[in-house]
Amino acid sequence: MLLTNLKLDQHTDRPLYAQISAAIKEQLHSGQISAGDKLPSVRKLAAALQASRTTIESAYNQLVADGYLLNEPKRGYFAAALAGLRSRSDAPVTQSIEPPAVRYNFANNYIDPASFPTDLWRRYLNRALKNKALLSGYGEPQGETELRRTLAKYSSAARGVVCSPEQIVIGAGVQSLLQILIDILQPELTEIALEAPGFAQAERLFTSHGWQVHHFSTEQLDAKLPRLLYVSPSNPYKGRSLSPQQRLSLLHWAAEHHTYLLEDDYNGEFRYFSRPVSSLQGMSDGSSVIYLGSFSRLLLPSLRLSYMVLPPRLLERYRQLGHLYNQTSSTIEQLALADFIAAGALRRHVKRLRKLYSSKNTLLRQALTEILGGRVVVRAYESGLHLRLAVNAPLTAAELAKAALQEGVRILPVYDKTELLPEILLSFAGIQENEIRPALAALKKAWF
Repeated sequence: MLLTNLKLDQHTDRPLYAQISAAIKEQLHSGQISAGDKLPSVRKLAAALQASRTTIESAYNQLVADGYLLNEPKRGYFAAALAGLRSRSDAPVTQSIEPPAVRYNFANNYIDPASFPTDLWRRYLNRALKNKALLSGYGEPQGETELRRTLAKYSSAARGVVCSPEQIVIGAGVQSLLQILIDILQPELTEIALEAPGFAQAERLFTSHGWQVHHFSTEQLDAKLPRLLYVSPSNPYKGRSLSPQQRLSLLHWAAEHHTYLLEDDYNGEFRYFSRPVSSLQGMSDGSSVIYLGSFSRLLLPSLRLSYMVLPPRLLERYRQLGHLYNQTSSTIEQLALADFIAAGALRRHVKRLRKLYSSKNTLLRQALTEILGGRVVVRAYESGLHLRLAVNAPLTAAELAKAALQEGVRILPVYDKTELLPEILLSFAGIQENEIRPALAALKKAWF
């Protein structure tokens, strides 16, 4: 048995029992110890390695707990039969294929880091770290009270949302909040319709919980639709914001059918050529609209902090289940954000962002006209952080994205079967202004 010849390192911080346990695992993986082999007794291995019996027993007990060994009373320790065990040296190595390098990124998963007031945000984080009483636990499951109070005031002023702090639930991203909402609505509801062309991440989440997922158009509302509609008034994927008439139609439909609208207010604060439109939640009586807000675009995508406003009748259901959920968003970041908003820093930051993004929006449209001309048609540009384009090329949206990537440009394809021409999105949140023209020149080379 090779174990009795094992050399232990007495000059390392790694405990001896851990060294012995690792050596046995290695010999199991290499085939030097086979399934069913009996290992040396504790006394014999301790003598061979000049270690204490306690050390050997600790190593063996750890291996038993991990499933590598079997302890048979009065017989000793035996190697377990591990299904699918292979030598680590024989493990297949797959060589990953590196994607083409991205020089110009029109994707929507990042922002211009220079646009974020890092030093100011650090100051509020440091202030939050001094609140030792609140940081010593897991935090309030529904979200820190201070942040919920601040959000109730801010969302009212900025988006016209009418709610109390008690109606707000904080979470790390919209998907974590949708998980809670699904649990609240089931089993009463198990079917949802999303405004075309949909939202892939949300659809996958609902589908994984057994829901039936459909798509709908705001121009064709009827009684056959599910009792939960997912809408995003400023969603760039549909190419336009909701018109005033469509907004009223949705609210009337929800009231008439005694059902819910799930309002994802994605990029609702960014509107460049008119004042931002108030939320659907604020236009309603508060009983039929579930509101979702996020700070991934206002601040940083890495700041995983979103919030949900529940109507009163769903709030009661949440209170029955709320104790089952741990808070997924950092308490430190919640407290920092509460102070950041209360001091007016977020309002000033959004004002700067509107000016920056309006400039990029205009520059991008001008450059599109100069470089691509009539080969593209701008479908929507008045809100959000994207331009939606129709491309006059004999390619699908996915093929346009693939060809662009070969030239070092990342874009977002739009999968809308109702359109005759392929469509894409260009997000200008993260790309530098001096990169816009060379990026479009690269797209021209890729497509035409």
